[in-house]
Amino acid sequence: MLFQYLKRAFLTRKSWVAVLSLTQIALTVALGIWLQQYAVYTYMAITAVSLIAVAILLDKDDVNPVYKLMWLLIILLLPPTGTIFYLYWGGRSRHGRKARQYSACSARANQALPDPLSSLALLPGDDVPFTRCGRYLAQYAYAPVWDNTSCRYYAWGQEFLPDYLEELQKAQQFIFLEYFILQEGKLWDQVLEILKQKAAQGVDVRVLYDGMGSLVKLPKDYDATLRSYGIQCGIFAPMRFSPNLSDYTLLNHRDHRKITVIDGNVAFSGGFNLADEYANFTHPHGVWKDTGFMLRGEAVYSYTAAFLATWDYVRHTVSPVERFRPTCRDMADCVIQPFVDSPLDQENVSENAYFNILQQAQRYVYVATPYLVVDNEMLTCLRLAAKSGVDVRILTPGIPDKKFVYLVTQSFYHTLLEAGVRIFEYTPGFMHAKMFVSDDKAAIVGSANMDYRSLYLHFENCCAFYGGQMVRTVRKDLEQCMAVSRECTLEEVYRTPLPKRILQIFFRIFAPLM
Repeated sequence: MLFQYLKRAFLTRKSWVAVLSLTQIALTVALGIWLQQYAVYTYMAITAVSLIAVAILLDKDDVNPVYKLMWLLIILLLPPTGTIFYLYWGGRSRHGRKARQYSACSARANQALPDPLSSLALLPGDDVPFTRCGRYLAQYAYAPVWDNTSCRYYAWGQEFLPDYLEELQKAQQFIFLEYFILQEGKLWDQVLEILKQKAAQGVDVRVLYDGMGSLVKLPKDYDATLRSYGIQCGIFAPMRFSPNLSDYTLLNHRDHRKITVIDGNVAFSGGFNLADEYANFTHPHGVWKDTGFMLRGEAVYSYTAAFLATWDYVRHTVSPVERFRPTCRDMADCVIQPFVDSPLDQENVSENAYFNILQQAQRYVYVATPYLVVDNEMLTCLRLAAKSGVDVRILTPGIPDKKFVYLVTQSFYHTLLEAGVRIFEYTPGFMHAKMFVSDDKAAIVGSANMDYRSLYLHFENCCAFYGGQMVRTVRKDLEQCMAVSRECTLEEVYRTPLPKRILQIFFRIFAPLM
């Protein structure tokens, strides 16, 4: 029992950082004690390897400058372990064996979807924000635009859960779940009981969860436990010891998606994971504010295909995606464009979708994010929109879940406030929602935070809504959140204590790892 606890504790991000540091210390000591005769030559060799890694990194034009700078510091300050970590985890593994396998699964699933560019005819042709954002997502994220789909917005996890359980109970053919976090508790127990019943009735029930996100949330070998109930299960990039080095290449790329598909006709997504705090059964950080949505109709097919792509990658299968097409249509007053983001391609899809919203805004852009750890491009875009007269407002948590990330979030307040961006900290608790809404014309709700991990390193899913009541409902919810939030001011930022400011500067160096 103790061994299993220690093993699980070791397989965390903090543990890997500790290993890096201890390895660096051990190598430094070894050079000074054991390799005295060859220390100069060894040091020269290590320096040469580090310089080669620096040259490789500098040659990459598609790497964000801040991300590049951080890795340059790590490589130069921590030779040779910094070089090893960069070569293995610093880049986006587009050409490795695992990356090729995932890309093949994704391309195969996309072939089952209708031509995204043809679907652009559904967008209002006289509205530039619609067409620009929609065209980008169609062409570079293979995301069709759909009508014949109704949508429902959930402003709270406790509102989402009853409908979620009800739709699971109605399942007749299949249930697909893909989540970053599953955790035993009141919420998951209710879901699991239904999944067990449905599996016993012959419904095809499949569950995917992330190997790191759920590592300390679930008992050991929980996938085997689910399979014992008749539930098919897969773990994305599990944190397990393996003699095959290629099994570790995706450790820095986590499956941060939140997708449920029921019979191909109903989908749930948003910021909700399946754990108690998301429905406010527990309160680790005050009131947990999260949002999501339900789709019913043809647009669900996009999420079905996305799930099956990941399922085929994890389980080494080839799914007949066409067999899981939706069989119902529903009426809506908006058009819908679900999309997914992968770190294994050339596109920062989620960030570019956010850019499109910001760049086309005429009146307002409201943003909700749990982490505001942005690159220079996003910072410039937010500031330019505010300076151009757009009412830009950002909602962040009032009670953080990760204090060091919160320090970095607050470090951006000064430059944003100076440009006219308004920042609100959600006083009741933790703001976990990830949303953009603009001009009552377009909204994006999904899993992608405004941080480096979501925008560059994780597998994410979001949904763009164009026009209709859904967009206005998102705006109204954010306005209600702002009404109970504390608006930050420049005067407060100027009074930041020096020790806190020093910590902000230090942690901001490593922002791309957060």
